[in-house]
Amino acid sequence: MTEAPPWAAAPAPPQPAPPPDPATQPFGGVVPPYGSPENRHGQLLVRFPEEVHGSARPVAPSWRPVVAWTFFLSVLGVVAAMRRSGRARRYGRERSPYWVAFGVTLVAGAAFWSALLYTVALPVYQHFAEKKLTAALESTVLTDGRIAKSAGATVTNPQCAPQGERNGDGLRTYVCTFTLVDGKKTSVFVQADRNTNWELSD
Repeated sequence: MTEAPPWAAAPAPPQPAPPPDPATQPFGGVVPPYGSPENRHGQLLVRFPEEVHGSARPVAPSWRPVVAWTFFLSVLGVVAAMRRSGRARRYGRERSPYWVAFGVTLVAGAAFWSALLYTVALPVYQHFAEKKLTAALESTVLTDGRIAKSAGATVTNPQCAPQGERNGDGLRTYVCTFTLVDGKKTSVFVQADRNTNWELSD
């Protein structure tokens, strides 16, 4: 067996081509071959194309005005929700935040205003209403002769103060103090309804 001469040795494998110089590439780079994983034909050459599409749309209207209108005007806040959700739909944005804001604020506002009505407004109204009834009762008992007959003398300067709350029949007990002609004071208990109809009480 003979050996091959040195000049007849197998040629060395070709070296891979060096990467192209970026300075010599065309603007925008080289398009990958069709079918390769790097080819994104028909799509934006970005990582998240949907975000690029969304960034071109106008900013959605704020949902905070819906909260303000609904809180102070209750169901009339639906107008603000409809207008802003319609504008968001034209902009290609979500419509649900406006209706969520309307629904949550409607329930929360109703609870707040109901609590305010029963804990503040109603007691204040009842206080002034009872004060007006007390003044009307003082005028009524002064012109009625039953008090003078009971005291046995002319009475003046009636001052009535409620005692306790009204019962189921709408009657309330008052203690009324009068000044006699000799300057002394006398007091009687009366029961009166909301129409200032009264009777002497024990």
